[in-house]
Amino acid sequence: MKLNITASYDSFRELRENNSYYLDKTDLIEEFLLDKFDKAVLFARPRRFGKTLTMTMLRDFLDIRRDSRDIFDGLKVMDNTALVENYMNKYPVVFISLKEVFGKDFKSIFSSLRIAVSNLCEENRFLAEGNNTNISETSKSLFANLWNRRAEQPDTEQALGLLCQMLRSYYKQKVFVIIDEYDVPMAKALGSPEYDKVRDMIEHMLSYVCKTNENVKGVILSGCLYTVKNSTYTGVNNIIPYTVLSPNFASSIGFTDDNVKKLLEDAGLSDRYDTVSEWYDGYIFGREKMYCPWDVLLYVRSVLDGSYSEIMGPESYWVNTSYTTQNLIHGFLGKTSEVNEKFEKLLAGETVKCFVNEHVPYHLIHENGDNLWSALLETGYLSKATEERMKVMPLRIPNKEIKEVFRQEVWNYFNTKINNEFVNNLIDSLWAESTESAKASMNQILEATLSFYHEYHEYSYHLILDGFFTGLGYMVDSEKESGYGRTDLIIHDPERNRCLILELKHAKEESEMEKALKEAESQIIRNKYESRLVYEGYTTRFKYAMVFCDKKCIIEKIPNN
Repeated sequence: MKLNITASYDSFRELRENNSYYLDKTDLIEEFLLDKFDKAVLFARPRRFGKTLTMTMLRDFLDIRRDSRDIFDGLKVMDNTALVENYMNKYPVVFISLKEVFGKDFKSIFSSLRIAVSNLCEENRFLAEGNNTNISETSKSLFANLWNRRAEQPDTEQALGLLCQMLRSYYKQKVFVIIDEYDVPMAKALGSPEYDKVRDMIEHMLSYVCKTNENVKGVILSGCLYTVKNSTYTGVNNIIPYTVLSPNFASSIGFTDDNVKKLLEDAGLSDRYDTVSEWYDGYIFGREKMYCPWDVLLYVRSVLDGSYSEIMGPESYWVNTSYTTQNLIHGFLGKTSEVNEKFEKLLAGETVKCFVNEHVPYHLIHENGDNLWSALLETGYLSKATEERMKVMPLRIPNKEIKEVFRQEVWNYFNTKINNEFVNNLIDSLWAESTESAKASMNQILEATLSFYHEYHEYSYHLILDGFFTGLGYMVDSEKESGYGRTDLIIHDPERNRCLILELKHAKEESEMEKALKEAESQIIRNKYESRLVYEGYTTRFKYAMVFCDKKCIIEKIPNN
């Protein structure tokens, strides 16, 4: 059958009304409302995992002003007749998204919050209309100021509490509050002088509904980080977080392995499972193996609509889609030798261990290495490498797509520190078999990156070269099996049917460089690294041994047999 695959829908109703492909995730509704209900909860997941779709699904199921039977027809939640009878469209709902609450200064940030609150009042304008004596004139006056964007900060921060009070008076029923992307304002303000003011404003807003509010049935938040745990506002300290480490609701947001297999089967693409798994799998939430839905859906759609390139292979859809998370990566590149070494190990496919803090606030992310790795875990750039929670958690890059993102960000980082002429000369010289010119350019680059390194390892140089080639659009294999071993780097240029094989060595002393160069040459020949590339049809193959010692490099081209 023909699948209508759309990855861009954030609205559950729109997705269902447009007959878009949907893998049933409505069991979350039953699990939350009947089995694991708490007054205030946070569903924390990385971006692009379907948080907003989940929040709108909960809104559409609960909201008393909607009739949602048509859009839930045929889904699992409808099998529980008692749940449907007691909850479906039975509660007033306050739904607000904070994803557009940001700006260049606090005035513009607060203005954007005013707009979000005003839009919310517009949706509930019936509360201020008519002669409803259950709602006081004072409440109506405050509501009007919020609606017309005239309210000052204290009243704006209390807006959700006011709406809950008015809705309960109107419907005689407690209210569900759903706040989507609650932490975006803080993430956007990270690193700016406005951060503390923004964090204080959002936490104060939450405090009015998250705890002792008799008008509120429940508060449901979505975001990336549980960043308000240690707030001065005690009203937000009772939020129950379901993070990527939590076994509960682990498979509720995102695609499970079974979900992906069903999607591929429905699309007639079951033979592509290994490719999808290699590129977009690798996450472990709780004890569940998970995929990012955004990536899988876009990949399947590209194959079905003919836009997929078999030569280029799968795309990294995450590249350049999150300014905030890019800042996280840039914030630790070059920070300390320990952080650099762990980063290089991750790119080489190894794991690193750290004490994971799943309650790290944004402003403390760069305080130490563990907070940094914790933030990257929560935002989807790393995954735990074990199903069980441990005091010291092994972390890894989850899949090939995220490795490409890291490589791209390495290039973006170095691109601000290095004269591009040196990089272009290095790469052009390698393709032109001009060893001396390549060596001169590489040494210029090493001098320019002196401040990045405190100690030197083979991975350090591996990282630089990997980032350069990836950033310039080449396909790069890092530590991939070929022949009788694993090559350090293979650079593919399929359009010109050519490739580079680079074997890197690090010498502690300058006097050891020539010996290391011979070892690298012998390793390429002995392990027959080019055999896979011959099989893949590359007619032009250049092999280079490269040895580094501190800020010096020597390069030797290995002749073809």
